[in-house]
Amino acid sequence: MHDSSPSTARRFRTRRSFLSASVGTVTAAILGACSSGQDSTTSTLSQPFWGCFLPANVVARADSTNAIDQLAKLAGTSPNVVHVYASINDQLPVAALDLVRGSAATPFLTLEPWNPHAEQNQSEFALGRIAAGQYDAALHRWASQLAAWKHPVLLRFAQEMNGSWYPWSIGVNGNTATEYRDVWERVHAIVSKKAANVSFVWAPNAITEGTTDFTNCYPGAEFVDYLGLDGYNWGAIPGHQWQSADKLFSQSIAALDRLAPDLPIQVTEVGCAEGDQPERKAEWIQDFFTVIEANDRVSGFVWFQMDKERDWRFNSSPESTAAFREGLSQWMRR
Repeated sequence: MHDSSPSTARRFRTRRSFLSASVGTVTAAILGACSSGQDSTTSTLSQPFWGCFLPANVVARADSTNAIDQLAKLAGTSPNVVHVYASINDQLPVAALDLVRGSAATPFLTLEPWNPHAEQNQSEFALGRIAAGQYDAALHRWASQLAAWKHPVLLRFAQEMNGSWYPWSIGVNGNTATEYRDVWERVHAIVSKKAANVSFVWAPNAITEGTTDFTNCYPGAEFVDYLGLDGYNWGAIPGHQWQSADKLFSQSIAALDRLAPDLPIQVTEVGCAEGDQPERKAEWIQDFFTVIEANDRVSGFVWFQMDKERDWRFNSSPESTAAFREGLSQWMRR
């Protein structure tokens, strides 16, 4: 997720700050407004699929599976994938992964090389340092822990590299596309050698104002299992404008299509702010499903189900909930 405003770094720390928020508050933020699987013993993700973001601390509740169950009731279909974040110095969030697997979903784990509680640039995480092996011990630990967990995991490393809001972003800390590819290959070599249960997802940000060309960062099909793409409609507010789903995603999907014609494409993060009328977000959701259904290469999406900088949740109004349920029902019958 990104915002090109000056408070970008603070906003990203806010995303991770939900990991230490009260569990009741987090669950409400996921499900809140309008209330209404996959066999993860295999290594192949069913298609089409849909998923959601789930803050890791929801597992602190004894009845935490209810969060996913309630989400399934809201959406009308159980998620195949649940998204969890971790930083490179964290331990594998086994409880969160067990929760996801217990709900018959596949964990989608985003591993970020940074300190989520520090300032944005964090030169200690410059790509050149990672490529030189300074974080190999942490990567070997992650590989061993993922292997020990044994079950399939979708692993996304250092996403949105074509933005300017992370320590690994191209241009930040002197980072180059060549260094990014070197880092990716290093991570792939370390993890894949130990953890055959891991599939790798490479995910740039959608082409928007403030992003750079992501094609030079692509490490090659031998190091990637799925192509990903993140995109948010921040709405018509100061510093932003309302973006249609077509404008936000179609150009980037076409670029990914040309970049790696044989790999499935996933929309790995998506959300939409409220419009001036509830119907506007509902229409955006309808258009989003139209966009992803128009390309056979798109295999699934992961909705950012959180009331945060904006109310990204699909159930922020009765109108948006109905639009999502209808679109998802058709998508899953594709």
